[in-house]
Amino acid sequence: MDHSLGQVPCSYHPDVLTGLRCSRCGKPICPLDSVRTPVGLRCPDCAGVRTMGSIKTSSQSLVKAAGAGLLVALAVAVVWRFFPSWQFYLALVLGFGVAEAIAWGTNNKRGADLQILAFGIITVGLILSRVLLANRFGISWDMVNNLSPFGTQLLQIRVIPDLLFAAVAYLIAWVRFK
Repeated sequence: MDHSLGQVPCSYHPDVLTGLRCSRCGKPICPLDSVRTPVGLRCPDCAGVRTMGSIKTSSQSLVKAAGAGLLVALAVAVVWRFFPSWQFYLALVLGFGVAEAIAWGTNNKRGADLQILAFGIITVGLILSRVLLANRFGISWDMVNNLSPFGTQLLQIRVIPDLLFAAVAYLIAWVRFK
């Protein structure tokens, strides 16, 4: 290896040469591993960086988080029943509300298990909002299944906006627990 110009292999990525060193321990670090602190660049160990995704969420926390998330989804669905024209804003509230309720229930943990939980609860909220809208306007399941113009108009089923609004809610949860 060419160690000219003071470059040495990174402690975390031996195949990457670097001239950076941790300001605390002096360990060689590449730009991918460096953590900016008020006293200079540090390695992840000295900066106290922890990966939260590797911590398994307890069953008790998942149940608590699911309950909190479902309460938020239920509340949003009920509001959606009375204010269907607010669907964009309610999709935002559903995404943020469910994500933050789950985060509260798990003490701000992150991970794929929480993403899946949030996706499930958001799906329940979206379906429940449609069921409540159908109930409000007296639309039967037959009308919805047959896609009668009356049923779809009152449910405000517009494929592109509905899918985009749902995608926004899912994206919020995905980013929150990434």
